[in-house]
Amino acid sequence: MSTPASSSGMSSLKTQDVLPALRQMMKNLEPNIRAAGSMDAAEDLMLHLEERDPSFHRYEFVKLIRSNIEESLGPLMDEEIEKYARSGQAYDTGQDTVVQTMVAHLVNSPAYSNLTQQLMVETKSAVETLTREFQEEQEAQQALESRVEGPGFRRAPSFGYLSQSSDNDSCGSSLNNSDFMFPNQKEFEQIGEKMDQRQQVETRIEAIEQLGRIPPTEVLSSDNWPQLKKGLMDALGDANEQLADKSLKLHARMFSSSQHSMNREVYTSLVEHLNMQFTYKGQKGDLKTGLDVTSPSACRLLRRFRLMNEFMCVVPSYWIRCPDKFLEEVVDSTLYLLHTHPTKALGGAEPLTPVHYLAMLDKKAGWFKKWMHGNYSRTVVLRMLKEKYRALIDNAVKKSLEFCESRKHPHSLLDEVTSALQRESISTDSQQQNGDGKRTTYAGPELEYIYFIHSLCMLGRMLLYSNGRAFFPIKVKDREVKVTDLLVSFVQLLSLPNQSTRPYTGLDAASLVADVLKMIAGCEAALVECLCKDAVVSVLLEPVKARLKPTKGKKCAGEATLLHIADILSCLASSQTGRRMLLYGEAGNKAGKPNRNISSTAAHTIVEFATRALSSTLPSEESSPSYEVVGAYVFVCRQLYSTCEGLSVMHSYKLHTCIAEAWRMASHEADIATTPLPAVEGDQTDSRRVLLWEESLIDNLLNFAATPKGLLLLQQTGAINECVDYMYARYAKKLQVSKHEKFGYGVMVTQVAATAPGMVALQSTGFIKALVNELWTQLECGKDDVRVIRPSPIPVDPIDRTAHKSFTSVLNLLSSFPAVYEALAEQKLQNAESYTFRDMPNDMVGLMERLILVDTPAKMHALFNYEQSHTFGLRVLSVMCSCLDTFLLLETQYKVQESLLGCQAENVKEESNELIIDALSVERNHVLVRTYLIGGPSERKLPPRVLLDIQDGRDPYPFPLFSSFPIPKPYTTTMAGRSAMKQDSELSRYLSQTKTAEKNQAWLDGCRKAFCKVLTSKPDLAKANVLVDMLEKVVQGQIKVQEETIFPKVDYKGSDKALKSQNLSAVQQLGVQLTIRYGSHLNLVKNTKDTKEQLTHLLKQVRFFLRQQQRNIDCQLRLLQGEYVGHDWFTSTLFLMMLGKSERCWNFLIKFSTLLSSGYLWMARLHASAHLPVPLTVSGIHPVYYCSAHYVELILQAEVPAVASAFRMSGYTPSQICQHWLRQCFWNYLDWLEICHYLCTCIVLGVDYQVYTCVAILRHLTHDILQHTQNQDLQVFLKEQPIPGFRVGEHLEFMQQLEERYRQTVQPDMRNLAKP
Repeated sequence: MSTPASSSGMSSLKTQDVLPALRQMMKNLEPNIRAAGSMDAAEDLMLHLEERDPSFHRYEFVKLIRSNIEESLGPLMDEEIEKYARSGQAYDTGQDTVVQTMVAHLVNSPAYSNLTQQLMVETKSAVETLTREFQEEQEAQQALESRVEGPGFRRAPSFGYLSQSSDNDSCGSSLNNSDFMFPNQKEFEQIGEKMDQRQQVETRIEAIEQLGRIPPTEVLSSDNWPQLKKGLMDALGDANEQLADKSLKLHARMFSSSQHSMNREVYTSLVEHLNMQFTYKGQKGDLKTGLDVTSPSACRLLRRFRLMNEFMCVVPSYWIRCPDKFLEEVVDSTLYLLHTHPTKALGGAEPLTPVHYLAMLDKKAGWFKKWMHGNYSRTVVLRMLKEKYRALIDNAVKKSLEFCESRKHPHSLLDEVTSALQRESISTDSQQQNGDGKRTTYAGPELEYIYFIHSLCMLGRMLLYSNGRAFFPIKVKDREVKVTDLLVSFVQLLSLPNQSTRPYTGLDAASLVADVLKMIAGCEAALVECLCKDAVVSVLLEPVKARLKPTKGKKCAGEATLLHIADILSCLASSQTGRRMLLYGEAGNKAGKPNRNISSTAAHTIVEFATRALSSTLPSEESSPSYEVVGAYVFVCRQLYSTCEGLSVMHSYKLHTCIAEAWRMASHEADIATTPLPAVEGDQTDSRRVLLWEESLIDNLLNFAATPKGLLLLQQTGAINECVDYMYARYAKKLQVSKHEKFGYGVMVTQVAATAPGMVALQSTGFIKALVNELWTQLECGKDDVRVIRPSPIPVDPIDRTAHKSFTSVLNLLSSFPAVYEALAEQKLQNAESYTFRDMPNDMVGLMERLILVDTPAKMHALFNYEQSHTFGLRVLSVMCSCLDTFLLLETQYKVQESLLGCQAENVKEESNELIIDALSVERNHVLVRTYLIGGPSERKLPPRVLLDIQDGRDPYPFPLFSSFPIPKPYTTTMAGRSAMKQDSELSRYLSQTKTAEKNQAWLDGCRKAFCKVLTSKPDLAKANVLVDMLEKVVQGQIKVQEETIFPKVDYKGSDKALKSQNLSAVQQLGVQLTIRYGSHLNLVKNTKDTKEQLTHLLKQVRFFLRQQQRNIDCQLRLLQGEYVGHDWFTSTLFLMMLGKSERCWNFLIKFSTLLSSGYLWMARLHASAHLPVPLTVSGIHPVYYCSAHYVELILQAEVPAVASAFRMSGYTPSQICQHWLRQCFWNYLDWLEICHYLCTCIVLGVDYQVYTCVAILRHLTHDILQHTQNQDLQVFLKEQPIPGFRVGEHLEFMQQLEERYRQTVQPDMRNLAKP
């Protein structure tokens, strides 16, 4: 044998290797050893471990032994095998096999002896280390148990043998003098007899120590458990401190059992003992003398309550895995104890109850919070409270009301109470009562206040749930207390004086009440039934009203109170229900109808306080509120004005002007302030405070941009560029809008980009450049910081998922024509001869050149991913061209159609000159057809963007490609000609019967009824000729109604000579071609030169007429530099309705121009108009956006909230798509007859029907909107797809319902064009 091999092999076996391996194995085997039940069973388990444990060979300890065997004995085995092979003879015949012979040689070798010896030494050393670690753990645990707080509750003890401890006085150390005992039944009987209270104290202590050495499961399964339980309870209540302490610690140890039955028995035993203390053992203190926790009796009682409370807090984490009986018994025993009320001695003070003791240990009722969290336990708790222990809740309400109503504590004492309760904990060790900073005594008022805190938190938690609120009303002192009464009493505590003299402690009454109210405000159901009450909100706002109108000689509430109120109001305003409560009051919130005439609602008080505080016009009796207070109330206002309905209620206060002025002052102060130093916690320099105040104001000002009308107000402050710059800084960091806002700045960016000044601001801040650069990087460069593990997959979607977000962002920015005009008008393409790969576009013009109009070899070769990037650009172009004005601009400025046709002509087969069908040619073909044809869902055919499935030899793309106009016939639909037969209807009969009647209000009312009837019953009979007759007579009657005629009549001063000297813009000329083509397709007009000249002449007349009513504006917006830049789609629509009769159309427009409806239906009517105030004109924002679209969003949120939420999640806004639809009179979205019905509806029934029609369309599209929101292509769907199946007559009833609910809100604002 070779000894060197063995010695070198054994050198690798060290204690540091054995110890972790052994620890890992024992940890894995711990559940099995615990389940063994006895020492013999555990030993048998270990001896047969390999047979029973399938993971035996995976343990590190087993692997370590195996590796050392192979290392030490492997060479010897090789020698034995080699020796056998050389000899060629069999071994001793006394051996059964050759293997057994070899094994015998190895076992008897010195190497094997050395291996086993060293393995035993190292394993024994590791075991001793584990034992020592376990001893230290046990000593630490016993030290914890010996504290006054009582032993901590452990769900499952660590594995190990109990060993001797140095603390011979503890129950745990007495139990650890030897290993576990497993007594028989006779021994249990002896222990039970020794625990009898008639025995000597020493005997009883010895019996408890013996019981402690027995596993808890054995104790519970014993037939003597009732006797043992009684002995333990007697020991708990014994006067001997050592005996009672041993019993308590044994209870704590038995809680560590993994069996729920043991936990239940021990807990109910403990609770039964505590109940006996209050029921049979007399009073445990009273409120008059207070409580000294260092007294032995109080100390022992508190330790028992602490142990009970720890179990109460832990048991909810696992009681769902236990039988229902376990939960019911635990809850029943606990509530029985807490509802116990000791009998008050005759003439004596109020005694302390179990709730007082529990509240000292768990002031905020954390146990009740956990018990009410899950429905499984909450149902049982509330059921038992209702059926058996209602007195507990009644008493909590009674004590709370007494505390709130009497106010019998001096507030200086209350301050001391709350300050004292902030200290670490109570001390029950008389040796530590001095100098350790812990509480030793509680005065009577302190105990009452603690009881109130506990009751407040319990009641607040109950009010969250409907079954908890069902306890009310509760009868207290011959009166019924409702939920509202209780909350009013709580709210009154917020206005306690001297709240601002010390910082929040967390246990002062105001902070606790505020926390409870905020918790209720966060639950929708509880909010409706509890806080959305005028009585509650009125009391809540009393301190704020007092600051607005102070009472002489009465001190106003401090800043801490005002901050608490602001926090509660903020939580209310974060939900729609709470917001409507603040805006309209309880009655308006229930009715669901906005009513701006209610000037006494909470919102008016809040905004008045905020505006007066910002402008420093509050009464001078009190000091001005701090920045923190003012900022808190401005933030509440911001939560209101960031919604359409909130802004509609609050805009008359000019809050945006106050915030802007305050921001300018703060900005000036910040500029002249000294450089701020790093803030020390709890302290802020004046300069830093000013900087934070300035940032808060600009943030609040920015949030006006969340709504269309708010964006107009923001633009009028002159701070839109600074606000957008601030928004870009936060948007780049992906920060949320506010603490109550779930989404980022996507919606706000979209809202800003819907207007010309918004686009200018976005360009000036670098937002556009950053977006274009990011898009280019995603399409062409990829991410350099991503480690390449495998090649990127070839994209199969037209828009790859990595670029989808950028695609959506670009569409949002280019969604409205005013924004597109500011970005692209008069901007020429570079069209360079060559581009380097480093040339990156920085603006929308560059994006147009490099990705959309890729019509030269230089542009193609400059793209790494030509097909993918150009497809991206064509998709953007397709969506942009869905806006007819945008298409006209792009076509006249960049010749988009010519470029696409040229690309199609070049993409042909060399041998046959046939157009090649590929992804780009199909995409270009779709854009060409979309831009050439005009029509609603049934009036044109758009080719698909993808190839069809090839089945049965069908053509995968049945639509013909083309490289020149006109387009092939398969893309056009055949329209029926105008019927020569006169079809009679109720409307036509009414018009003919009243032909000579005076067109007064009565006639208008009759006409409305006839029109509505024919529209709902026989809409197909409401043809253009009848509708035109009706419109002419209705306008003739409306110009006599003062409410309808808001624009002055202007005499036309044009002449034929003056008109001939003028030319239409290129956009208008191309618009004329589209109009004639559409009218010819509908068989309304003929596509002749004469028709074109008539429409051109009409547009010249209209332009000259409107120019007489425009003012010259010195403005940087390209949109306002000159005449109306888009095409006049309203005039073109009337021209087609009147079958190309330009003179008739002109006469109608002259009269119609004086009516209110002309300002909203006729987009060119108010361009740079002198009829609007100069600030409105200079803003470049049309009333259709800031008024019509604003109220679409308001009504949509109330009537179709699912659609409103879908828009918000998609980052798109209803105002943008509605502005888009209305701008082109629904061309390309509705069929011609529905367009006529829409215009007639708005003129005859009222211009507010423009708003109701948009809401009805969005409601009609609900299913599609939700589906495309999920698909993340809502913008593309709404802009590219027509509106199939929508009939104005079918939705007229719904629109009439909207009129009934919202006309008094919408129509006054639409009339008041001078003051939006």
